[in-house]
Amino acid sequence: MICLMNKNQPAPPKKAPSLWLAIVLAILLACGAVALFGAFIYVFSNGAEQLGFSTFGILVVFVVISGIFAWLVKRFSDAASDLSRIWFPEDSDESD
Repeated sequence: MICLMNKNQPAPPKKAPSLWLAIVLAILLACGAVALFGAFIYVFSNGAEQLGFSTFGILVVFVVISGIFAWLVKRFSDAASDLSRIWFPEDSDESD
């Protein structure tokens, strides 16, 4: 049976994952991203060679794929920095 939530009640805030879980997930995500990056570079550069692209064309393919992955790494690091504020709150400058 499906229970419907009252629309007037705010959703409970989500808790951040524990620090150790986040570290393990970050390591797994980094290994997966590196493997995926290598696979994309291999597939696209091999395809560019088969299509008869020049060396410059193959370098352009490499730069575009590298740019996409750099953008993804930036997005992941932005998310991790938001989580680090939860785990390691900054000290307030207010004196008692």
